[in-house]
Amino acid sequence: MRVIKNWRFDKEGAKAVRVAIVHDWLVSWRGGEKVLESIASLYPDAPIFTLFCDLSSLPETFQHRKIIVHPGANRLRFMRKALLPLFPIWIESINLSGFDLVISTSSCVAKGVLVDPSARHLCYIHSPMRYIWDQRDEYVGALRKIPVVGFIVDFVSSLLRVWDTASSTRVDLFVANSTFIRQRVQKYYARTALIVPPPVDVKKFKSSDTQVKKGYLLAAGAFVGYKRFDLAIAACEKLGRKLIVAGQGPDYGRLKSMAGPHTTVINAPDDQLWTTLMREADGLLFPGVEDFGITAIEAMAAGTPVIAYKAGGALDYIIESTTGLFFAEPTIDSLCAAIEQHKATVWSRLTLEQHAAKYGHEAFSAKMRVIIDELLEQDVTL
Repeated sequence: MRVIKNWRFDKEGAKAVRVAIVHDWLVSWRGGEKVLESIASLYPDAPIFTLFCDLSSLPETFQHRKIIVHPGANRLRFMRKALLPLFPIWIESINLSGFDLVISTSSCVAKGVLVDPSARHLCYIHSPMRYIWDQRDEYVGALRKIPVVGFIVDFVSSLLRVWDTASSTRVDLFVANSTFIRQRVQKYYARTALIVPPPVDVKKFKSSDTQVKKGYLLAAGAFVGYKRFDLAIAACEKLGRKLIVAGQGPDYGRLKSMAGPHTTVINAPDDQLWTTLMREADGLLFPGVEDFGITAIEAMAAGTPVIAYKAGGALDYIIESTTGLFFAEPTIDSLCAAIEQHKATVWSRLTLEQHAAKYGHEAFSAKMRVIIDELLEQDVTL
């Protein structure tokens, strides 16, 4: 089989399949969007359907794609967080008639699209909706403590959980980004998922043999609470270790205020600085529970080991004392002990790079092509 643009032909060239891609929203460029980019590259002419879109946030590769945005939703994109209860209605209103294959990439509602009865629907799932399942206190915990408001939040969350579970039956095949997410798909949807780790631009981060480490630890990613950069700051300040916290997001002010004499917070580093920080760090601190953690693979590709909390996606790729170390408890003392162990461990840049290479774009595309072709050739819903 071979994939040409957005058409798939059988061996005789007689059968063509029209492909549509669905993504929750395109208002930033993070890990989920990088997965979308790789999937979309398999079908350059396939339209991308989404609820919200901010073209200024997208790279050049997406500026010329056919992106179809929900008109009503997009006009309200700046208040989208308050409109979550409307997302199921909006996603179900997308017209996908005439498409034979629908590929959704979902961490919210994209998996709930309605497709033709004869169509195949593959969902690459980053996570079931965190804010209505096990992580709701991290997202709406403060609102739940307010009388009346808390009741409304709980009531709406309950309705969304019913929809989320019911809409999961519309997917023919789930592909999860990690064992952790496969377990959540099984728990909340009672569905089995294949695992294909997300693609990482490992070649971009590869360092030279003469790369010099600069003696600092790095915590990098979105400035949001669940990343637990506050824990990284507290541990490094206690040990007197130099720490650089790099990224952007709503927690910037809080992290900046926490930074002591040993911590530097860098807001919105460009690509060149991000790559340099990865290459020159002694180690990457990864203290949160991540669905997968593309940043950790980027660090390994740069020859930098990872110190991760022993949970979530990190369990799939951290090999103790080879690609990184785990700390067992989400506490300052537990992280401090791991940092001290990291300092006493000899790390191989080549081993780290070779491990990271398994997560490159080529490996991701090859796996997805096989899965998609097999899905189109069978009638069984997994």
